[in-house]
Amino acid sequence: QLMSDGEVIRSAPYQDLLADCEEFKDLVNAHKDTIGVSDVSNNITTRRSKEVSVKETDGIHTESVKPSPADQLIKKEERETGDAGVKPYMLYLCQNKGLLYFSLCIISHIIFVAGQISQNSWMAANVQNPHVSTLKLISVYIIIGVCTMFFLLSRSLAVVILGIQTSRSLFSQLLNSLFRAPMSFFDSTPLGRVLSRVSSDLSIVDLDVPFAFVFSLGASLNAYSNLGVLAVVTWQVLFVSVPMIVLAIRLQRYYLASAKELMRINGTTKSALANHLGESIAGAITIRAFEEEDRFFAKFFDLVDKNASPYFYNFASTEWLIQRLEIMSAAVLSFSAFVMALLPQGTFSPGFVGMALSYGLSLNMSFVFSIQNQCNLANQIISVERVNQYMDIQSEAAEVVEENRPSPDWPQDGNVELRDLKIRYRKDAPLVLHGITCRFEAGNKIGIVGRTGSGKTTLIGALFRLVEPADGKIIIDSVDISTIGLHDLRSRLGIIPQDPTLFQGTVRYNLDPLGQFSDQQ
Repeated sequence: QLMSDGEVIRSAPYQDLLADCEEFKDLVNAHKDTIGVSDVSNNITTRRSKEVSVKETDGIHTESVKPSPADQLIKKEERETGDAGVKPYMLYLCQNKGLLYFSLCIISHIIFVAGQISQNSWMAANVQNPHVSTLKLISVYIIIGVCTMFFLLSRSLAVVILGIQTSRSLFSQLLNSLFRAPMSFFDSTPLGRVLSRVSSDLSIVDLDVPFAFVFSLGASLNAYSNLGVLAVVTWQVLFVSVPMIVLAIRLQRYYLASAKELMRINGTTKSALANHLGESIAGAITIRAFEEEDRFFAKFFDLVDKNASPYFYNFASTEWLIQRLEIMSAAVLSFSAFVMALLPQGTFSPGFVGMALSYGLSLNMSFVFSIQNQCNLANQIISVERVNQYMDIQSEAAEVVEENRPSPDWPQDGNVELRDLKIRYRKDAPLVLHGITCRFEAGNKIGIVGRTGSGKTTLIGALFRLVEPADGKIIIDSVDISTIGLHDLRSRLGIIPQDPTLFQGTVRYNLDPLGQFSDQQ
């Protein structure tokens, strides 16, 4: 049955109404335009653009008009594109003396590598020296090793402190930004996007990024020190190694162009997965009541596949890079061994030749490990990018306005006056409250009655400035609430929300979570 103005104007099956009744068609089309989903008929193709009927003199035709992004409540999740350069690295290292601790890591590791080279050089130069006893040879070797061990320990301590300090700083800024964000942010941002940043992204920042920094640094210094030792013994290796390094850097950039985008896509798809899981758990009763478990399971598995695919492709591209790097490293080592075999006898002592070959054998692994760790760091620094996106959210008004603080006993009576109050949720949205003017006297119990969506909750939210007025004033006991700080306002008012939330703890803690009152009060 189709009703209009309180009267039944047509009674027929759904398909008959859809085919013959223009009023019902308009109603269905309006609903379809609102939610963006067409389930009118299985024979009608779902379209992403809205259909707008345009009348002409010789007939009627339809035009496809794309909805404006400004009309969307839920905005598309933002993500960086391309190479962000050193910005995310500096953002991470500039947190809470991060540069100081990172500098200590670099200095400690350089001394450690220098100690290792001096250890091996001492052994190679004096292993056949008759003037150096075996005891002295081994003693000096052990002393150098023990000294370098302390620098290795200091490097490890510095990187742990770096991780703790930077993670704590980033977490505090993110938490403060989210807690100070206006309600419009949470209206247009699915919970899954926030959860993915405060869970998986922060976990990577806490546990993986600091060690990725030190592993990348250490592997790079080890690789280039190995190459340096090899070049000192056989300088001809530079003819192969220099072009190899240039080619490796070009390969690395080619790989990172795809790998970074894959990691960013992995982060955005993880947000959709977390959001769907949270909504499914919250609406589990409704899903079971309509027997839609299979559809939600299928949607969940589809989102899992979409989230896992970029990670798999990133893994495959990493293997592609490693294969080419290993081939280049093997070419350098083979060329070095060939040159050493052609050198005249006695050019270098057997100890130095053995040392060079030893460093050459480790060059393959260290060079691949260096590039792999640099790429791993570049992939994981994407989490810092994503956390930073929510660290600079436009905040609400000031918590305290020092020059305009209310008296300690405000509000004394509780008179509430609304003067031409107009409220909209967003700048481009229509008004929800259209110029309300009224007065609530102190001591009275007032009931506000209206249909769903008429603005009852909006009016209560306006008293707490959860939504700022587009125009007009709210005056409580002669104080315009828009002129005082949010803390001064909200701490003086009480509310029982539609969906009450209990914190973990006692009933007394839930009544006074900040511990501002005694048991007697």
